[in-house]
Amino acid sequence: MPNFEDLKRNATGVADRAMKKTNELTNFVKLKMGIKASEAKLSSVYEEIGRLFYTAERNGEDCTSDIAAYIMKADKLKADIAAAKKQITKLKKERVCENCGNEIDENVAFCPFCGTKQEKLVEVEPEAAPEEETNFEEIVEDLEDKAEDACEEICDKAEDIAEDAADVVEDACETVADKAEDVVEEIKDAVDGDNE
Repeated sequence: MPNFEDLKRNATGVADRAMKKTNELTNFVKLKMGIKASEAKLSSVYEEIGRLFYTAERNGEDCTSDIAAYIMKADKLKADIAAAKKQITKLKKERVCENCGNEIDENVAFCPFCGTKQEKLVEVEPEAAPEEETNFEEIVEDLEDKAEDACEEICDKAEDIAEDAADVVEDACETVADKAEDVVEEIKDAVDGDNE
């Protein structure tokens, strides 16, 4: 029967794994929120580029520098989205082939779909979700709090189980000790009776 320390160590291991999964889920949600926010901004940038182009064509105005600035914003947003998608595939233990775009295992040297040699993966820190997405941040914080509470509850239950197990072992040891004393007394009485 496992002792209290083994049970406590196992409970701690379960709590650590639960916390790791919670952190992975939190990162996944943050990345997804960042992608959604960037896609919304990218759509607005595309609309602005179209508006500027229409204005330039319709009124004969030169909006080239404004359009170029929005194109740079669009390129940055697209790069942010691509980086976040790479992080998501990393969390899923996958990667995206740069050549064909298929999701493949992160450890393969060559894409099984197109045969392209794969570069070594480099960690990319996701950008924080934009300020206007605070409701999503609250959801993530709430998830983190709930996961932490669940981990604490698991640890508490594991400690209760371990304490109960220790009590059962202690009771069993006392019963064995009492029986051993009875046996010793019987043997002593038997030896004393033979000596008389």
